[in-house]
Amino acid sequence: MDYDLLVQNGRVVDGSGAPEFSGDVGISGGKIVAVGKLGGTARRTIDVQGQVIAPGFIDNHCHFDAQVLWDPLCTFACYHGATTVINGNCSLGMAPARPDARHDLVSMLSRVEAIPVKSLEAGVEWTWETIPEYLDALDRRLGVNVGALIGFSAVRRHVMGEAAYTEAASGEQIEDMKAIVREGIVAGALGLSSERNLRHMDLEGRVLPANVASGDEFIAVAEALAEVGAGSIQFGDSERTELSEGLMTRVAHATGRPVISSVAGRAGSLGNDARMYAMSPPFLENTGRWTLMTVDSFSAFPAWKPVMSLSKEDRKRAFADPAVRVALRADADGPDRQGNTPAVRWDLVYVSSAALPANQGLVERSVTEIAQEQGKEPLDAFLDLALEEEFGTYFYQRSDMSVEAIEAILTDPHVLVGLSDGGAHVSRRCDSHFSTFLLSYWVRERGAMSLEEAVRKLTFMSATAFGMYDRGLIRPGLAADLTVFDPDTIAPGDLDQVADYPAEAVRMRRLCDGVDYTIVNGEVLIEHGEHTGALPGQVIRSSAYRG
Repeated sequence: MDYDLLVQNGRVVDGSGAPEFSGDVGISGGKIVAVGKLGGTARRTIDVQGQVIAPGFIDNHCHFDAQVLWDPLCTFACYHGATTVINGNCSLGMAPARPDARHDLVSMLSRVEAIPVKSLEAGVEWTWETIPEYLDALDRRLGVNVGALIGFSAVRRHVMGEAAYTEAASGEQIEDMKAIVREGIVAGALGLSSERNLRHMDLEGRVLPANVASGDEFIAVAEALAEVGAGSIQFGDSERTELSEGLMTRVAHATGRPVISSVAGRAGSLGNDARMYAMSPPFLENTGRWTLMTVDSFSAFPAWKPVMSLSKEDRKRAFADPAVRVALRADADGPDRQGNTPAVRWDLVYVSSAALPANQGLVERSVTEIAQEQGKEPLDAFLDLALEEEFGTYFYQRSDMSVEAIEAILTDPHVLVGLSDGGAHVSRRCDSHFSTFLLSYWVRERGAMSLEEAVRKLTFMSATAFGMYDRGLIRPGLAADLTVFDPDTIAPGDLDQVADYPAEAVRMRRLCDGVDYTIVNGEVLIEHGEHTGALPGQVIRSSAYRG
């Protein structure tokens, strides 16, 4: 048999969880056509010399909604073996968007996902208004495959205008929102997304429209998916919402559609009588590295919120003001949203890097340790260091979860591994390495799960949850999305910076070792860490579109 591409002599881990086997994969017309010990000729043959041939990884929680318009590779996901990314999470989106409302969508995406507004304004050339038009605009030039969810905040803003930020929807407005969602799903969107997080505001300080809607309103809109019989529902920051009002379970029962949420702590109770998944990153700590000019986690506190919206010079004056510090300390020492005290765990806030040579000894030490040594309150030690270094100090948050607790979450059968937030928080982190970290640490070093199970969680499990029925497995007839990697050397690289964003903005970058080929729809996209120049990606459309 003749092939367009023949990948030979690999350890085939097919995504199903079944044991690996030695074999080849033959590809023609962008599809897998044969698996086994294959003969015949091919336009190109790749001898992988015993490396793993797996389905392409699915980066299942991304915010490349705008970036993909100027960066068809959705960097840096594809370098870590991702062949498909899923955008439109957490109620955000770039459509529907009338010309007079485009700024509001940019404002939400910029503030919530910490993407420089100057980059969004410089990099996006608007040619669409509706969701179908946006999907078609994406489908013209892609390196990786892109699946898109419909953002509830974007839809609510489109229908209700300014009232979306403050008012409940009327029955007529709910029907209008449902009509937009139905149209989007039929055009190929993979589902609907929402969230509950009062820290999520736009650049004008307004909470996202999704946070204003009641649970009953969201359920009513989500029932549009049941009406078309397609689509999944993603819900961000959902653990508190599920515990307080059972919204995720109610949505799953009302719509019959898969619900993907972040209630990883309750993963063992999910999926008993509904199609529910939890999603969790595999990391041992918060991988973000932030300064007091880039962090957003303090904006949820009443006294911090106005300060974190100030310019650099005004922010410096505020942080130096003893009266302001009294209010900031009260917020930090008070209860968090779950009622836990203190709200800020200074013993878990560590210095990642210091700007001044004299402060290098503070690196990898907690704010609590530094404060004790200096005879200060933790808040004062934290702010004094940041001010001394002109906000050049990078901090990070360590997890208070044990390795054993994280392992229990990741190995739960209802938990999807991912949540990279690819394309978001670009000045603070780059978590596209969730796949390479899972395979290097949890599989190779710790032995917490088998190679076959890890690949299943990175591929077929997400494909199933989001209704991508032609991907996620190495099977004849399915799309030829493949990742070739060395399980003995695969590992994420170091975090660094690169000034390659529109408007000369700087973002974080993390590459990897051990991923030799990323193959999208039968074409080699990344080879030995370099882009081949191919752009074989496509928009992954829902079953309603195919129907």
